[in-house]
Amino acid sequence: MGNGRDFYEGKRYGDNSEYVSVCKPKTINGVKGTIVKRRGSDTHTNLPRYADKCDMYFRQNVNGVCQGRVYVNHKMTIDFDWSHSHTNKSGDRRTFRVGVVHVQVWKECSDGTFVRITDNARYMNNYEMKKYGPLLKAFCPSVKFR
Repeated sequence: MGNGRDFYEGKRYGDNSEYVSVCKPKTINGVKGTIVKRRGSDTHTNLPRYADKCDMYFRQNVNGVCQGRVYVNHKMTIDFDWSHSHTNKSGDRRTFRVGVVHVQVWKECSDGTFVRITDNARYMNNYEMKKYGPLLKAFCPSVKFR
């Protein structure tokens, strides 16, 4: 896990990683996840753009686990976030309460950066609830999907 430069330079293992796992990984429905934080920091402010050994990384805030990120082929693709209230700025202007997952999807650009496909968040779909929901619940039993 780590930033793009570390990932592509082959420094994603051991002491060169920017992030460290803070718990033993759990695997549910074939999806392996763990909680990570930045190396040398007591805060869990964000999640890496690239994954190393897990399909999903989680971060914590003062209330516990509050966000999960799914990685496909080591690259971030989906964020499940319930750490804050969120209101879509355009379109349906839907509002998500703290504790209820809102989903945002990422894509990688040709220059290696990532952008959200849309700024409008959505609820988890049935497939995501079935595949990733049990792992989210394992790390945060109080999370709500809708």
